Amino acid sequence: MTAPAGAAPAGGGVLQGKTALVTAAASGMGRAGALLFAAQGAHVIAADVNGQGCEDAVAEIVRAGGSAEAHTVDLGDREALDAFLTAVETTHDVIDVLYNHVGITGPTRLDFDAAAWDECMRVNVWVPTAVTQRLVPLLRRSGSASIIFTSSQAGISGTAALPVYAASKGAVIQFMKSVALLLAPDGIRANAICPGLTNTAGMRSAFAGGLIEETLAAFAKSVPLGRVAEPEDVATVALFLASDASKYMTGTVLPVDGGVTAG
Repeated sequence: MTAPAGAAPAGGGVLQGKTALVTAAASGMGRAGALLFAAQGAHVIAADVNGQGCEDAVAEIVRAGGSAEAHTVDLGDREALDAFLTAVETTHDVIDVLYNHVGITGPTRLDFDAAAWDECMRVNVWVPTAVTQRLVPLLRRSGSASIIFTSSQAGISGTAALPVYAASKGAVIQFMKSVALLLAPDGIRANAICPGLTNTAGMRSAFAGGLIEETLAAFAKSVPLGRVAEPEDVATVALFLASDASKYMTGTVLPVDGGVTAG
């Protein structure tokens, strides 16, 4: 049984009456996706280790007349993840949209040990794997569920700066494709979004020395469309995959990178 906070927007939307779970919903692309899903009529289950950010996102949804609930949880902690999923199973009969967005950048270049490798793989690969595996019964009840995985441009083409991250995001793509084949008979679709460099607070915090604007400007020169992505650029693609507009798409990898992987 769904326990919404607030009312659905008047007039409905393409996700009206649906329930969407969004991981890493406190900021950046995850927050933009959660806000857009709610604006289109979904009840949003927002989860993030950043409890205040998650509560703020839900408060913004409710102020706009939407429906959402916040869960503060370290999804990389297996016991905490299990408790969160138990709470979801207890409170909700069905999940229509699962947006597996949570992820970390991990270690740089070849400067890592087994612990750093394990942490990146645990958050970027194990968490979406475990969440998907556990929630399949609720997804089946939808009849037309959509699972959205966040991979990366790096998962397609690799990156010298973040090889462990690239490996994890490549694994996400192959898991998604396998899930798409496995769950198609149940009417469950699975697709992956591969963002390029995106203007988020997390990305900005990764750059030291106050050179973020110069770095973004330099990177933009390598992007065919001439700019880095904004979180909303990714959120609109997530909405497309969540909605019936993409109802004949499954197993698809969608770069949202301004054309970087085109050539």
